[in-house]
Amino acid sequence: MRAFLLPSLLVIGLAVPALAQAPSESPASNPAPDESWLTYPGPEAPAPPPEALPPPLPSRASGRSTQLRTPVEPPKPNKVSLFGGRVLEPGQLGAGLMLGFPLASARVSAGVLPRVDLGVGVDSLYGIMNEVRAYARYGFLQGEEGSLALSLEGGHAFFLNAPSQEEFGARYFTGRRNWNVAPGLIGSMLLGLRTRGFLELRYLFAFDTQPFQSTPLGGRPEGVQVSGNFVFRAGLEVPFSERTSYVVMVGANVQGREEDASFMPAVGVGVVTGF
Repeated sequence: MRAFLLPSLLVIGLAVPALAQAPSESPASNPAPDESWLTYPGPEAPAPPPEALPPPLPSRASGRSTQLRTPVEPPKPNKVSLFGGRVLEPGQLGAGLMLGFPLASARVSAGVLPRVDLGVGVDSLYGIMNEVRAYARYGFLQGEEGSLALSLEGGHAFFLNAPSQEEFGARYFTGRRNWNVAPGLIGSMLLGLRTRGFLELRYLFAFDTQPFQSTPLGGRPEGVQVSGNFVFRAGLEVPFSERTSYVVMVGANVQGREEDASFMPAVGVGVVTGF
């Protein structure tokens, strides 16, 4: 048995080193090395045509944009005036409101002819006196730089108290009576680019149809008494559009009747707009 095992072990020991030294596969069976990575990233793409390129961005260093800007249109003066000498155009409507002392007023006007406009309005001493008025303007000089117009206003006033019941009331402050007619002259001038200044001069005829005997021996007064007052107004129309303007006004009344204040200042602020 020993004689049989020894030769077998010897044969196995010689065969194992021989198998270890033999290659597992033949050189012909090995695949060729992958050389596709050597061509990365591939051929360059052709450049796009010039018209396909995006527009260049503005330079940060200069800080200026290459885009064209539309020039800003200069401001325009107002086209609607109710307190100045500029007459409304035919078919144009205007409305105005003014608050102040001694009177608050509201009016609506319409252009009827190329140089004539007509309107109606209300003047009020805040309920103590209310007068409904009609007025007309004729613009014999009309231009962008300046204008001049003749004006006529007239109306009927309603008083809260009778003449014998008031001493320093609506008649004293306003100089008006039951019926009032006031012709006048109004001028306007363009100041700067947009603002218009105006000046108004009037003579107020006040017709008193409720005279009363103020003194025991004064005698019976006439049925209608007429008094006259000078009215001065000056102001500015400051537009924030071609059709709407703020109005600032100052002035005074120089009143000729003894029962009235001889000098009465007047102020007002308001707005005028067109349609």
